[in-house]
Amino acid sequence: MIKAFYTGVNGANSNQNYLDVISNNMSNIQTTGYKKSKSEFSDLMYTNIRGVQGENTQLKSGSGSRLEKIDILFNQGAPYRTDSLTDFAINGDGFFAISYEDEIFFTRDGSFQVTNMDDGNYLMYQGGYVLDNNEEYILLENLEDEINVGVYEFTNNSDLQRSGDNLFQISNEDAEYNLSENSKIMRGYLEASTVEVSEEMVKLLQTQRAFQLNSSVIKTADEVEQTINSLKG
Repeated sequence: MIKAFYTGVNGANSNQNYLDVISNNMSNIQTTGYKKSKSEFSDLMYTNIRGVQGENTQLKSGSGSRLEKIDILFNQGAPYRTDSLTDFAINGDGFFAISYEDEIFFTRDGSFQVTNMDDGNYLMYQGGYVLDNNEEYILLENLEDEINVGVYEFTNNSDLQRSGDNLFQISNEDAEYNLSENSKIMRGYLEASTVEVSEEMVKLLQTQRAFQLNSSVIKTADEVEQTINSLKG
């Protein structure tokens, strides 16, 4: 029963972590350019049980699972029209580059703003400067003019990690990125979140039930253990 107790605890913890991922996805259903997260689980250590009377057969008894990692799915969301001259969507791979002092962050959210700084009008995002094709700040003379917003592609998107405010930062010092040659920018459009409500609701219900089941296993194992201890006494 001790093994059942630990299996139930590990399962409950995994389900709680999974619920956190699902909840975060659902809270970003309306977030522009948001990329949903996907949980990956792995089995915990197994115990070998030898066969009866020296037989070579071995059975394995598992001890539950745990949340191994959380992947970000970088598939493209659907574009929707806004007609705003400061809204941009990427059709294809890549990210907008945003400069905060000496560090560059990346995002798929193209809901930019025009801000007057140092007697000039700059295209900005969340207080950072949007970069052009040459990784330079974008200084606007006339909002009606063409704006060369840069789109940058990574050799491997797994080199990025979330950093808040719908931004990504480089997590691998060996990460490489270049100006995109194939992606196109759609001005007057934004990219929708890739979170699908129906899919996340199904996952939520399944995970809640699994959590309740593991909680029942823990409770039952505890009650049986108490009964055994009372009989011993």
